[in-house]
Amino acid sequence: MATFYEFKKMVGKIFGKHIVEENEDDIVISFQNRLGFSQQSNIADFIITNSELRELYDRVNAKLFEKLELFSENSYEIAISLEYPMMGREQYPVVSSDIANGIKYTLGFPSIEYCAFLIMKIIDEPNHCWPPFFLRLTRPESLRRYISEGETMSLEVILPQLIRELSLQIETNDAITVEDFRKYKTSFVFQFMYRCNCSCIEFSNINEVFHLNRNYRERIKFEQFDTPPLREYLSDVVDYYKMALSTSDPYIKFISFYHVMEYFYDEVFRKKMITDLRERITNPGFSYKSDDKLYEVALFVKNRLKMNDEAGQGNELESLKFVLNEYVPIDDLKTRISEMDSTAIQYYELNKAGFCNAPTIPWSDMQGIYIQLAKRIYFIRNSLVHSKSSKNQERYKPYRDEIQLQKEIPLVKSVAELIIINSSSII
Repeated sequence: MATFYEFKKMVGKIFGKHIVEENEDDIVISFQNRLGFSQQSNIADFIITNSELRELYDRVNAKLFEKLELFSENSYEIAISLEYPMMGREQYPVVSSDIANGIKYTLGFPSIEYCAFLIMKIIDEPNHCWPPFFLRLTRPESLRRYISEGETMSLEVILPQLIRELSLQIETNDAITVEDFRKYKTSFVFQFMYRCNCSCIEFSNINEVFHLNRNYRERIKFEQFDTPPLREYLSDVVDYYKMALSTSDPYIKFISFYHVMEYFYDEVFRKKMITDLRERITNPGFSYKSDDKLYEVALFVKNRLKMNDEAGQGNELESLKFVLNEYVPIDDLKTRISEMDSTAIQYYELNKAGFCNAPTIPWSDMQGIYIQLAKRIYFIRNSLVHSKSSKNQERYKPYRDEIQLQKEIPLVKSVAELIIINSSSII
């Protein structure tokens, strides 16, 4: 976790104090002479004492945490995303108490400890990019409308308002495990969504909360469109590609890019089947008068036409491999992936897709690469579309596995683009 002085400096920056020395001095916050403030403002200057910051820092470090869960034996808190979360601030907190079982649920602005925890997580984030975090904060000078007349100014009052996120807090009379807290969390979240008809989603990491790794689009270079299109593309597959680009959800992106590949299954499978069959029956060693040779051909056809879920198609994994062989040159694929993410090629070679155990891609194995490439894409696809509890180790868990799935997007996007291009015709 972040050191105390790193935490203290970040708190200072949040309140506009960009220079905070590594000493025991207090942080003096002045709201006077800021935009919208006057001497008559109900928000006066206040002091964040070094001792209260130190005490807060120690309280947070005394707790346990996993990802964005902060917990002890009697308390649990996690960041929550709601539809229109800032609508009706006055309605928070939403409190529900289970008196019989000694459990209290609170949905509202985060506790001061959880705010401090989020700040420390931001500091600890590797390759962090802080501007998105500061852009998400409520400006201190905008707090006037949220502070009640006569309310005592304190870090505990102001910081949750600045962080501007929501959290679910669970408190229990008896000491329980984090697994039990998670069960209570799931129960509360479902009941809340069922009764309020509003999505309630837990964040899985600090990047999701404050979009720390968001890649802002570069300015569109319209000069690159100074020549008209020279190829004719299939409108159906372009629609799938369009759908993928129109969403930020990696689940929808992956499935849409996969649909581009799937579109060609029957066509390429049929083409491959006919080519291989023609080679067999025109081979000089084949004779239609030989029962054994005819039976070999029959077995070949039978094995190739294995049914897949009674859909009348050839085996889908085999079909995907044929499509990749037909339209996706490996060197072109590596180049396109690297243009999107310079680390992705090495990542796919060294790391499986953990949530479904999809294999690595041996880029230098020219004999086996299409098999492994097809397996990685197909295993992930199956993990997304199948949700049997008996396949729990291979099942995609929404939100929890989202970051891992995001890493697979450069691969399937590049594959889809090459298929669209190489299946096109010249105008």
